[in-house]
Amino acid sequence: MSGNRKGEGKGGVHVHEHDSGPGPEYQAVIGLEIHVQLHTRSKMFCGSSAEFGATPNTHVCPVCLGLPGALPVINARAVELALRAAVALDCTVHEASVFARKHYFYPDLPKGYQITQYDRPLATGGWLDVPSQALTGGSAGTPSAEGESGGAGDPADDPGSPSAPRLPLSHSPAPPLVPAPGPGARDTEARAPGRVRIRRIHLEEDAGKSVHDRLPGKTAVDLNRAGVPLIEIVTEPDLGSPEHARAFLTQLKQLIEYIEISDCDMEKGSLRVDANVSVRRRASTGLGTKTEVKNLNSFSAVERALAFEIRRQVGELEAGRAVVHETLLWDAERGEARSMRSKEESDDYRYFPEPDLPPLVLRPGDIEAVRTGLPELPAARARRFVEVFGLPAYDAAVLTATREIADYYEAAAAAAGDAKAASNWVMGDVLALARQHRCGVAALRVQPGHIGELARLVADGTLSRPLARQLFEQAADSGRSPAELAAEEGLGQVSDSGQLEAWVAFVVAAHPQEVSRFRAGEEKLMGFFMGQLMKESGGRADPQRSAALLRSRLRA
Repeated sequence: MSGNRKGEGKGGVHVHEHDSGPGPEYQAVIGLEIHVQLHTRSKMFCGSSAEFGATPNTHVCPVCLGLPGALPVINARAVELALRAAVALDCTVHEASVFARKHYFYPDLPKGYQITQYDRPLATGGWLDVPSQALTGGSAGTPSAEGESGGAGDPADDPGSPSAPRLPLSHSPAPPLVPAPGPGARDTEARAPGRVRIRRIHLEEDAGKSVHDRLPGKTAVDLNRAGVPLIEIVTEPDLGSPEHARAFLTQLKQLIEYIEISDCDMEKGSLRVDANVSVRRRASTGLGTKTEVKNLNSFSAVERALAFEIRRQVGELEAGRAVVHETLLWDAERGEARSMRSKEESDDYRYFPEPDLPPLVLRPGDIEAVRTGLPELPAARARRFVEVFGLPAYDAAVLTATREIADYYEAAAAAAGDAKAASNWVMGDVLALARQHRCGVAALRVQPGHIGELARLVADGTLSRPLARQLFEQAADSGRSPAELAAEEGLGQVSDSGQLEAWVAFVVAAHPQEVSRFRAGEEKLMGFFMGQLMKESGGRADPQRSAALLRSRLRA
């Protein structure tokens, strides 16, 4: 495919990126492999730093370079973070798991193999629910191909750091290994609408990075990332459309950030996605030939690449040609997927148990300690916001988008004594200010307690909403209490009838043409008059009493 023109599939089938989906005759079957860089200070099997962005080839050692005689040691912190993901995704965590060598050649893989987990992974059989409104293509519920390698690199704790929480690891004696469930072990179970099943989560190390734009006409290799700890999350093929895949990834990223195992920064490579996709006729119960699309560095790229590949495969079948089982590389600039190599099978990697690492054995208490240490997860928190605070589902979804926003909102609601008023302030003014400053809400000078003060001052009639918004802006600039600012500047809502009547009389006298139009039936001008009255009063006029007095004067 590399020689095809833009928008043209293999064999000359013309494919436009904005064509419709597979059409009524075909169904897409999608499974994802998500590689998540764990937030550790050191690498998976050695003490070299996992810091992102260092000078190339400075964070390396004999272990991650694969030098003879160097022996790997498991990073206990990486295991703990992987367990967090497994428990949060309702997986079965296996008491014993085994590391294996996966052999393949890349210039940035110094050992010539990757240490990963194969037939005895850390965890299997979990799930993640996706909101029903995101489901546009249905699900397939059929076995997907085994996951491949992948990953990235970023900072947390290393295997010997005295300050790090330690997860005790045992290596012997190892209990008998129980085979993990097979690919279709859970296929017969009833599945909730929108539920995407997780086939497996396994631990592995990353490869280095090939850099193609540093030296003209040459490829440079940076091995700083070699050995950085990853988990790979492999789904069952329960996704039926590109939109469904994007919605699932959005939910998964939110969950990973809540449990604080990775920053999920796709620009740094902290989260990477490979997508497996095939198409079949809707009447068919079998699977079509699968392709894998790599180089997906954003969720929009995942969605676009899947849409392209679905249309390409349908075009191949409609033209009477077979879909080739291969790995494709997504070219975001050209909007097309190009053939990279024929798709490898498990035998091609010559897996065998890693001889330098005994089985990884966990105690039941270790798993329970991770479970009890997890924060409230986003779906559960959103449900609580609806059930306990009485918020609309939309508000709850916005306010639980990140753990930081949810924490901020809960503190503001407690300070305000009014969950809905706090929701309005956070969803409106607070999030707008955070977008303006391109920062998280925790970095703002407006504290949750300030939001509580503003909500109470509006509720008891001390401040009008416009005046409260003015104080919000002052608090955002100064970090000072809105109540203190209001008292210092003599601000407060004016309800005195005499003062309100004076402002009303001035506004009516100043706009005779608008008064005539109002009396002729243009009652929508009421908003204009209220705006003028608030301007005249400096936002201090009681809105309800002012509106009543203004309407009475205009109709006189």
